[in-house]
Amino acid sequence: MKNEKMTSRERVRKALNYEEPDRVPIDVGGSYLTSICVDAYVELRNYLGLKKDPPKVNELMYMLAETDEDIRKRLHCDVIELETPLARFGIEKRDWKPWKNEQGNTLLVPGGYNPVEEDGYLWIRDVQGRNIARMPKGGLYYDYTQSLSEMRDFEPADLKKWKESQPFFTDEQLRELEVQAKKLHEETDYAICGGFYKSGAAMLPLVAGHSFTEWLCILQTDTDYAYSVVDISTDMALKNLERYIQAVGKYLDIIVVSTSDFGTQQCEMFQPEVWRRVYGPNYRKLNDHVHKYSNAKTFFHCCGSIYNIIPHFIEAGVDILNPVQVSAANMGAAGLKEAFGGKIVFWGGGIDTQSVLPFGTKEEVRQQVKERISVFAPGGGFVFAPVHDIQHGVPPENILAMADAAIEFGGYPIHNP
Repeated sequence: MKNEKMTSRERVRKALNYEEPDRVPIDVGGSYLTSICVDAYVELRNYLGLKKDPPKVNELMYMLAETDEDIRKRLHCDVIELETPLARFGIEKRDWKPWKNEQGNTLLVPGGYNPVEEDGYLWIRDVQGRNIARMPKGGLYYDYTQSLSEMRDFEPADLKKWKESQPFFTDEQLRELEVQAKKLHEETDYAICGGFYKSGAAMLPLVAGHSFTEWLCILQTDTDYAYSVVDISTDMALKNLERYIQAVGKYLDIIVVSTSDFGTQQCEMFQPEVWRRVYGPNYRKLNDHVHKYSNAKTFFHCCGSIYNIIPHFIEAGVDILNPVQVSAANMGAAGLKEAFGGKIVFWGGGIDTQSVLPFGTKEEVRQQVKERISVFAPGGGFVFAPVHDIQHGVPPENILAMADAAIEFGGYPIHNP
């Protein structure tokens, strides 16, 4: 017998508690971690014949679109985002203005977004005029200017100075977030996804002045120092999280705790035991705080091949894993479900965004969605979402085929193919 029809919020909540709702919950465009590139978004709206108002870019690094209600409905999405005040690079989401990108699409961007064209790049500069990110002419996304391959003699950061320089939510921002969260909770039935990570304080050691390559070396050679950096990051994040939950915690169903990546396509970036020692106790503090002071579940975004770190995520109190990159080594859907089903919620893995979604036929998209649902959905603990954001060039027909297949095959009880 089928379950009675539920609201989106009820559906997501039931799935997060490892129960079977009426159908598999769907998240396409519910947050910036499951969003759509602005150019693919414009093409989708045009294909559907929807109004041609320029979409807002609510995430400047990856040029992601703010999901409009008509698109959210068409994609059967059960999730809505309590948007953070910043669109990246310290730029606030306000004073929207039109801007034409290299692909010829007119978009709405925050008033503080004023890239400088120089040497074949668009540059983002901080208030001191220093370059912090760049996009090549004709490019689609920004990269931080700090080189990922930079090598230099290691010098410990001035952690006290770094800590004192970190921004936090202002009282005004928290008041605005509270008003928005209350409105979403009372006037919609969507599951509400929030995140305190874009306020400035985050769990990223790179902001202590270390390049990515340098940080990986530090994890191998000086774990005590690495722990101190992550511990300070956690202290800042926890202070921010406390104020965030006080303001909006009672309205949220999901809180994004981390967006750090620890996997490559082939394996973990470093030994899982290092993650357990350096990161595990600190993430435990954040997860415990969320669980103690709200009814929200903690959402952990981590790309790549991370099979051997997942047990440590669970030990640290992570409720939800995203984006579930099933195309990476050791990350097959059946193996993940067998090993971790009922222990961590799979939020993603619904379709491969590197191959099938952009390059497959509509039928190939439909069949992969059917297969993934048949593996992940039984017993609950699954929210259908693509593996990360939908990228530039994905045909609108495939986006619609994906969303419609999730409805077609996602009704409980799930039937194996």
